[in-house]
Order: sequence, then C-alpha cells, then structure tokens
Amino acid sequence: MECNGAPKALQDFDWDGVDDAEARTRDWEDNMTAALGINYQTQFNTKKVLKEQLAEWLEEAVKIVEEQTAIIQNFKCAVETMKIELIVDQAKLITAQDKLLQHQQDQLLELKSAVKSTVQNTVQEEIKSYSEAVGSQNSKMEASQVQESVKLAVKSAIREDDRSKNVMIFGLVETENEQISNKVADLFGELGENTQVSASRVGVKKSGSTPSHRPVKCTLTSSTAVHQILLKSRQLKLLDTYKSVFICPDRTPEERAARLALVAELKAANANQPKHKHFIKNGKVHSSET
Repeated sequence: MECNGAPKALQDFDWDGVDDAEARTRDWEDNMTAALGINYQTQFNTKKVLKEQLAEWLEEAVKIVEEQTAIIQNFKCAVETMKIELIVDQAKLITAQDKLLQHQQDQLLELKSAVKSTVQNTVQEEIKSYSEAVGSQNSKMEASQVQESVKLAVKSAIREDDRSKNVMIFGLVETENEQISNKVADLFGELGENTQVSASRVGVKKSGSTPSHRPVKCTLTSSTAVHQILLKSRQLKLLDTYKSVFICPDRTPEERAARLALVAELKAANANQPKHKHFIKNGKVHSSET
C-alpha cells in the first residue's frame, strides 16, 4: 500500500474532502434518478435516455469512485500510521516501566545496605566498648550485662532507621473524633503526594479555654516519601487552610536540642543584622546581603 502524500495522522486527514465526495455522490444520484424518472418506490417511466447522457453519467460515476478510492486509501494510511505510533508508544511505556522498576529495586538495595551498615557499625562499636570494659581489670561487668547492652544497641540502630520514615506535623487543627490518618493524607494530597500514611497524635490532650493542637507523628512507606514531603512542605504557607502548619523530620532528643540552638542563633542573627538574610542550611546558620 503506497502512502506517499497521505496524511501522517488522523488529525491531518481531510474530513472536508469526505463531505465533498458525499455531496457529489448525492448530486450525481439525484440528477440520474430525476432524468430516468425514478422515484423512491423504484417505479420507472418509459422516458428514453440518450446514449450521450448515459455516457456522461458513467464518466461521472467513474470519477466519483476514483475519488472515494483515494479517500479510503488515505484513511487506511492514516490508520496504519496510527497503529505504528501506538506500537512505538507501547514500547516506550514498557521501557519506562522497566527503568522505574529497576530504579525502585536499586533504591531498595541501597536502603537495605544502609540499614545493614548502620546496624553493623553501631553493634561493632558497642561490642568493642563493652569488650574493653569486660577486659579491664577494674571491670566487674558480667557477660549477661554485655549481651543486654548489645541488644539495646541493635534496637537503637533499628529505631534510628524507622525514624527516617517518619515526619512530625505541628499546628494541624485537632478536632473531636477525628480520623487523623485521613486528615494527614488530605494534607499530603494538597502537596501533590498521594502516599500511604499512618498517623497519631503525640502527647496528652490538654483542656482549657485556649485551644492546643497536639503534634502528629506520621509514618510513611519509605524514607524517599519522607524526603518528597519535606521538600514540598514550604508550599503549605501558600494555602490558607494549612498556612500555620509545619512539617519537620522526626528528630532524636539530641537533634531537637541542636535544632533549638540553631533556631536561637538564627533569631539572634535576625535581630543583630536585620538588613541581611539569614537561614539554616546543613546544620549551620548562613547569612547573605538582601
């Protein structure tokens, strides 16, 4: 099938040409039936038609058939092109899915490796320190105490890994009989992140005239999901419903203390140098001229 000059896609197909061909065919049919005296009940009159008239009709019929044949040919070419493009798009989709799957597998392997390395390093350090303590002449630590300390070290390392999948939310309005996980999912949805989340309020609910909204601890499916949420958390300032809500990592007590010290340093810098822009980055307060 030759498709030279044919449209490359259905949207380029000459649909007006189809309408013109249909109108031309109807005109030919109307002229012929009128001249032959044929009505819609297929009754014939005895009216004679000259050979010249018949030859003219036949020539016109041939032109109409040729025109319709060309239209059908072009339509077939457009459909064939669309089939080829569909096959190519499907191949691209399969390739993209394979790459995504491989990327997810690589992330999983990296996560497993990081967890394994963290646990091993922590346990090795604890074992070393406890072995030195046991080997010391002045130490009276029993083997059972060493084993218990190692178990605690392992649990600590595992908790540290679990913490990487958590975020803390502050300022989220607390209501009676709330479905907190659904409420958090709606918040993440406003950030364009539709991810599974398990959430719960932290602390004891206080009663009083001044409303107090307890923080929310959220556990996501992966540290990657946490990273995406934290990256987009600044967008909450642009939303009226959530402009007083803040999202931050699930920090250890030591990390929280260090963060408070950084915030205090930042406030002092803002007070002392109001004409400069101050911000926290990589665990330090930085300043730049506005």
